[in-house]
Amino acid sequence: MRRFAALTLTLAFAMQVQAQTVLSEASGNWAGASKQGFHFLARLVQNDDTARLMIWGGALDGVPTGEGDPEFDNRVMELSAFATRQALEVVETSDGSILQVVVEFADEDAEGRSVTQLQYIDNQYTVVGYYHRSKFYNPGGDPFTRECEVDLWKMTSTEDGVTRELEPVGFEALNASDWTWGSAFDRGFCSRTE
Repeated sequence: MRRFAALTLTLAFAMQVQAQTVLSEASGNWAGASKQGFHFLARLVQNDDTARLMIWGGALDGVPTGEGDPEFDNRVMELSAFATRQALEVVETSDGSILQVVVEFADEDAEGRSVTQLQYIDNQYTVVGYYHRSKFYNPGGDPFTRECEVDLWKMTSTEDGVTRELEPVGFEALNASDWTWGSAFDRGFCSRTE
């Protein structure tokens, strides 16, 4: 009887996971065009008011199927409550592939776009860049735009055209497993609009 109850719970959980809405999917090879590295499959799914990023990786002989437990699973990667577009994009560079999590949004105060960039480096899913732009409607005044671009390779942040150097952080601090939609602001890479 206990085996039947355990099986029932396992199947119910599996059906719940499979029932999540897939927002976007992308695949590539972390080594870029050379295809000499690990292949991966990334999937962005709806998770209440957030977007969950899952990555299956480690395959040398082709793109993983996306079955079974993912190698990487961040359940609160991006805020999706006001999203108008949510997508995964793979950009191949001379240093390998970059997975971009793109979110465009609009609400009663502003509209904008954010892009979080990840690479697989030394067995870690690492945030290597971030971009955010918000255009505020500003009722009763002129609309204004705030923009922030963070390059975590160079440890620089450019906000509204002004570039500053960031304090160096350890490699582990850039682990994408605890990155959320507010991390660039919480960590002082970008300034919040008052």
